[in-house]
Amino acid sequence: MFYLQLILPPMKSYCVLLPLLFILSGCLATPIKPSPHRMDEIRTMLVVPVEPPPLEVTPDPIESRFPVYNQFQYQSMPSSVYLEKTVYKNPGGVLIAGLLSKDDMMPIANIHQTPASMEKIAGLEPTASLSENWTPTFTLAQEAVSQLNGERIKAILSKHYYHLPMASGDRNANLDNWRSAIEHWYGLNISSVDYRRHGLEQVDAVLEVGIQTYRIFNAQTSLQVLIKLIDPNTRQVIGRISAKTLSVEDSPESLLNDEAERFKWLVADMGAHLVSQGLSDLGLPVKAPADRLTP
Repeated sequence: MFYLQLILPPMKSYCVLLPLLFILSGCLATPIKPSPHRMDEIRTMLVVPVEPPPLEVTPDPIESRFPVYNQFQYQSMPSSVYLEKTVYKNPGGVLIAGLLSKDDMMPIANIHQTPASMEKIAGLEPTASLSENWTPTFTLAQEAVSQLNGERIKAILSKHYYHLPMASGDRNANLDNWRSAIEHWYGLNISSVDYRRHGLEQVDAVLEVGIQTYRIFNAQTSLQVLIKLIDPNTRQVIGRISAKTLSVEDSPESLLNDEAERFKWLVADMGAHLVSQGLSDLGLPVKAPADRLTP
């Protein structure tokens, strides 16, 4: 399958004027290309997924799920009477920022806290706390491990994910809050997490995998993958790269029906190619992404 793909070039700073689907909410931090000598020293790596934002869908799925939404008597009423903007979970476990009607059966997502009974690490949360959700960065982190593992590098998938530093009140359907938190994480030159502590795996480097652009706009799905490489001994960010792509596929309804299996496959496939390109651009030896059977 062909994807329109872009790897952002190194420069002091950049805000690229792109077609509508590729317009960024702000400027991302400067890419960092590690030295070949530093990369040759890496033999073991911990891969950590970063908390992703909810999916953005335009037009809002409420229009197909709640057909009377377009009727005049509803349009003439204040939307707050019968609609609520929130983050909800569809039957496939995908978290979506959008509208729910008062009679909607979609459950509101619990994204504010991790159960107190689960182990916490400063800046990290256990991946088990999100086991009931489909989390795209978990899939991409697993893909990175698969592509990295070989004769030279042993990659390990972390049992924790990077928890975005957001106030509970900001973890809502306002996607600007998520974009700001992701840009802040991506822009850090010193990791906020001390990966040497708390009994984490002892490795030569830590790879954090996050996403920024994550949306369906009519029949176009766009995804942006952000990758950071960290020296766990100094907490210094030694590599940083961003890559993005879009695919023209089915409508949001078709992608998100049947427990969103088609959508999950599409994001995994797009993401695998972006991860491969990003790792290669950092100078890491990778295996080609495996072919996936279309659901």
